[in-house]
Amino acid sequence: MKNTATFEWLPVTTLPTGSELRLPLHILKGSKPGPVLGLTAVLHGNEAFPSIGIIRALLEQIDPTELAGTVMAIPVCNPLGFAELSRHTPTDGMNLNAAFFLPPRAEHAEPVKTVSEQIAGVLTDSFLRRINYHIDFHSGGTSISAHMIEFTADPESTAMARAFNMPILLKDIWMPSQFWAMAEHLGVKTIVAELGGGGLLYNDWVARGMAGTLNVMRKLDMLPGAVVPPPRQYVVNNTPGHEADMTIYRPKAAGLIIPDPAVTDRLAFEGQPIAHIPVLGTLLNPYDLTVQQTFEAPYARTLMLATRVVPTWCVPGEFGYILADADAAEVWEEE
Repeated sequence: MKNTATFEWLPVTTLPTGSELRLPLHILKGSKPGPVLGLTAVLHGNEAFPSIGIIRALLEQIDPTELAGTVMAIPVCNPLGFAELSRHTPTDGMNLNAAFFLPPRAEHAEPVKTVSEQIAGVLTDSFLRRINYHIDFHSGGTSISAHMIEFTADPESTAMARAFNMPILLKDIWMPSQFWAMAEHLGVKTIVAELGGGGLLYNDWVARGMAGTLNVMRKLDMLPGAVVPPPRQYVVNNTPGHEADMTIYRPKAAGLIIPDPAVTDRLAFEGQPIAHIPVLGTLLNPYDLTVQQTFEAPYARTLMLATRVVPTWCVPGEFGYILADADAAEVWEEE
């Protein structure tokens, strides 16, 4: 169907080039009353794929004559980071997902904030304050395939995560100054969809993201039709006291991460426990050609929440792998 969403710009500030820093907002209004669902992407500038494609497909797919409520979408939350494919905002070096400061915050009088904080202010006042539910799309950036839906213990957040129908869920708490913590502070029920990355299996991830979102909307009574029941889901607990259930690998030096040939984009997409790959990848020094580090599967059955699936250049300390113990995860069986 033809895209009937309206489009507008949300102004932020003026850049040194004289151009305006602004955020794109699409609004699709339904023919029936209902809640407002917010969709966002590219909070981190290097996470455009498949997030932007999912939002575009949803705006084209949703029929406003069937929609109860409104969809508000910002496909690029950090245009400055996006322009340079940078996780952080290049202008001030901040992680935009750490710029949403909740009151009260003890500080000196400072009426004008950094660029990231100004973007966060616009996202708060012109977006979060206008919505009831929120799906924030992320990915593994340019070199990692991510696979998880993050949610909190809030019953509505839990129900949204379950209805997205992904096999790996991450039970979390939102940290102070995060986008999601501000949403929670304002009473907005939020989940974070970490889907794919690097452009790999792009169409498959877009289809999954679109199907998951539409199912969440049916769960929220925003669209007609039966809610598709979820598959078996592994719920990884990332709340305090469960640190042993997850392992984060970072390269200790710059080099090339070379995945084991069995660690493919399709394996990451399936999101099932793996038990047959003892070493997920190695860190190669490109100069003396020696192996500097091996990334072993840390559990008898390992869930890959984020993994390298193609050979990639890395710098010391950046994310390499996020892995979880499948046998420590709570299993929600198919309904």
